[in-house]
Amino acid sequence: MGKRANNEDNLFPPPGAATTADTLFMVCDGVGGSEKGEIASDLACRSVSAYYQRHRITVSDDTAVHNAIAFAQAEMERYGNENPGSQGMATTLTFLHLHERGATVAHIGDSRVYHVRNGKVLWCTRDHSYVNDLVKAGVITEEQARTHPRRNVIMRALQGGDPATQADIHHIADLVAGDYFFLCSDGILESLDEHALLEILSAPTSDHAKMEQVRKLCEQFSNDNFTAYLVPIQSVEMPMVELLPSEAMAQKTVGKKDSVRKPFGTNVWIVFAVLMFSSGWYFWHHRKPEPVKPKPVQVAVAKDSVIALHPVKPSKSVKQGKQKGHSKKDKKMR
Repeated sequence: MGKRANNEDNLFPPPGAATTADTLFMVCDGVGGSEKGEIASDLACRSVSAYYQRHRITVSDDTAVHNAIAFAQAEMERYGNENPGSQGMATTLTFLHLHERGATVAHIGDSRVYHVRNGKVLWCTRDHSYVNDLVKAGVITEEQARTHPRRNVIMRALQGGDPATQADIHHIADLVAGDYFFLCSDGILESLDEHALLEILSAPTSDHAKMEQVRKLCEQFSNDNFTAYLVPIQSVEMPMVELLPSEAMAQKTVGKKDSVRKPFGTNVWIVFAVLMFSSGWYFWHHRKPEPVKPKPVQVAVAKDSVIALHPVKPSKSVKQGKQKGHSKKDKKMR
């Protein structure tokens, strides 16, 4: 709760329900207490998880994440139309999905996701906030952003009725045992900076003890609601590569050698056939000629010319006849 009268944070799986079989985790922080921010954060968690379950998504790509968020946005718009008092409600979103290709992280707003290994932050989301835009522009420093009077103003949120809200999506293929993912609302960040978080996660204590330490600090220093999920990676299974035993490799090598020898045998038969043909041609053309009976002189006429097959005596000129033409019908394009 922090020092607020109303808790607008929500998380998935619900508190106390997470097990080692879960692969989808979310933390959402509702925006606008008078406009039912707690309903917006709850709808976001339930809608995204329902979309993943309904479509049986096992690996998160950009399309799956965008579609799930669009579904959640449509559900928020539907709820707002049916309940006029809740129009304008919105929420931040942090999203983590563990799958066979690694992890997919998405976020909207100023709730964060940290990827931690061996006491170091390998990667962290960047807030969609007013002060972060000032930091990126070089107007203020990160230290000044922590106490800036407008540090709670966000530039992007999941809200029904707006144009499609775009989440920043990050894919992580490099996961090892001992990695941590830490998802949190901005209420956590009022009490812990990055250095304090790394110190807690690196301590030689149980994960439960780590979170208890975070909770105590937030109860002391946070004014806003504070919600977090700590997801430890206990083991990573790599895909198995089938290796052929040495005998199988030897058989494959022999098979390749045999396949090389086959064309050589084929070439021998080709040479043998050429030799037989050449011999037959030689004996055929050198055989003893048989006497040929004399044949009458023949004249072949091809179109308008005369071809003499044997010498003949000059004769009167042959008058050319009219050449017959072949009529061709014009082709039509169909």
